[in-house]
Amino acid sequence: MKINWFVRPMLSVALTFSQLSPAADAGSAPAKSSFVLDGDAAKGEVTYKQMCISCHGEKGAGDGAAAAALNPKPANFMDTKRHAEVTDEYAYKIVKEGGAANGRSPLMVAWGPALGSDAKVRDVVAYVRSLGKPAVDPKAVKGGKKAAPAKK
Repeated sequence: MKINWFVRPMLSVALTFSQLSPAADAGSAPAKSSFVLDGDAAKGEVTYKQMCISCHGEKGAGDGAAAAALNPKPANFMDTKRHAEVTDEYAYKIVKEGGAANGRSPLMVAWGPALGSDAKVRDVVAYVRSLGKPAVDPKAVKGGKKAAPAKK
């Protein structure tokens, strides 16, 4: 099959630009998000234990009973590095819209419809985000300053 002399360079340009991410565009700065999570982690814990524990596990390590049958494995919410890389807004979207809608595993269900309210989604995300924060041992606190994270 012959490709027109004009079409070949255009295809090359189109393929090149299709592989660039929006962040790669040097002419524009990423838009700052005004998203505020504002969820209640205590309420989210109740919902998490009802809806999420089977895949993500009791402590959020991605080791729930159903996790053994899943590929890829569920996210480990205790991973502090992962928490630093994922924004609250992105975590919210994953819970609400599901993994497939956000470039993640299609096995992650869109929980927005099942939870029924934006507040419940925010509560679950607030709880999940709390799992990745190191706990502070109260005995290690001296003079009102945090000394060291507690051992898990």
